[in-house]
Amino acid sequence: MSEKEMLEKILQITQQTQQSIQEIRENLAEINESKTKVNNLEERIKNIEDNMARQKDLMYYTLKIAEHDREIFGLKQN
Repeated sequence: MSEKEMLEKILQITQQTQQSIQEIRENLAEINESKTKVNNLEERIKNIEDNMARQKDLMYYTLKIAEHDREIFGLKQN
């Protein structure tokens, strides 16, 4: 292999390496963007979970409403 062929081969390999590095950088940027989106969604879901009514909350309100209905009924009877 002549020196010129070796230099061309080295140049070709260098270009391929640079292209691969650029592709990796682009992939990393996409991964980081996806991570950011996932983190935002996790935060939103946690906020929703923290503020939503649970089954036990609804049962408590149902029991309190029934209790107050009985008290109102008793007051109307007197």
